[in-house]
Amino acid sequence: MTNFTFFAGAGFSKSWDPKAPIGSELFKLDSDVIEQVADVGALSRMFGLHAFDEITPDQLRQIVYQIDMYERYPDVRSRYVDEQNLRMFRGALRAAVMDRYDKITSLNYFDTAISKFPLTSPTRQQQDILSFFRHLHSRIDGSQGYAEGVRTHFITTNYDFVVETILDNIVAPDDSLFLYTYRGFTPKQIIGEPNMAPVHEHWLVQQLLKINGGFEILRRGEDYVIDYRMRSLKDVISEPPILMLASREQDYSDPYFKTVFPKVVRLMRDTTVLVIVGYSLPQDDALIRFFLRQFAEEPEDGRGKVIFYIGPGTDQDKRKVLKEVFPSMKSEKEPHLITYNDGFDAFAAECLPLAYPKFK
Repeated sequence: MTNFTFFAGAGFSKSWDPKAPIGSELFKLDSDVIEQVADVGALSRMFGLHAFDEITPDQLRQIVYQIDMYERYPDVRSRYVDEQNLRMFRGALRAAVMDRYDKITSLNYFDTAISKFPLTSPTRQQQDILSFFRHLHSRIDGSQGYAEGVRTHFITTNYDFVVETILDNIVAPDDSLFLYTYRGFTPKQIIGEPNMAPVHEHWLVQQLLKINGGFEILRRGEDYVIDYRMRSLKDVISEPPILMLASREQDYSDPYFKTVFPKVVRLMRDTTVLVIVGYSLPQDDALIRFFLRQFAEEPEDGRGKVIFYIGPGTDQDKRKVLKEVFPSMKSEKEPHLITYNDGFDAFAAECLPLAYPKFK
């Protein structure tokens, strides 16, 4: 079995939907959502914020960092801060991020009437991306009782539902991605219904691991549920999704991340072809680089393995970044690197004639 793992950054969603936010665009938040929890006076006293119309990305990083410190070190909390209102603040921030994404480009919520992620009038770029993944999906083989062929997996930093929309629309109309997709944890419920596949069969399953959380991931006590339905802002604030927000110091102590991260490491080590899409790998993303390093930690690990690095930029820049992650590339030329300096939609379109010789 050959594992193809797609490491998808914001550029992947941008290839699917040109309006999808990238960089810090998602973290410019309207204050009205936060003010449902605390008025401007309280925000000014707690975080040094005065009357404003928007929380900037830098302000958000400071607020999240301060909340993290209050939770980690109770002795430094101010007079009127406690665990309950800290949870309320964090919930409001996550709700504001979800609201911001929905205003920039609407989330593709699950349609319970058709039991699918809807996709009406897909663009040519979306059709090409669907055809690309449909071809990979057709290479799965379990006819002999064990996993053979190609298996497609996803690791993503994105919160949105783009990967789910793709996976749900390459299977039959009466089929569901939930039967074949492992999330790194086992949700007790999926969209209000009991989990149909609490334990997956290896020859059938693909993995979708969201290392920064997702808009659909909710924690209820010791359990997790997945809910892709549209919820009111009030409901999102009271039951916020698991999201890693921008901060001066990322805190991955939430049980969700402790559950998912080992699965990311295992998948990277089991991967033969790694496709990095729409992610620039800045130096301060040390954790992401650590995950990627598991693909080929030693020179011997990289033999026979291939990396596709897809996105705007130059060959030279991409090689420089990956040589920092995989030092063996300098001397051993392993793993083998193939670069593509355009969006994933263009890459998929160029691949289709190779997958389907009659494709035009």
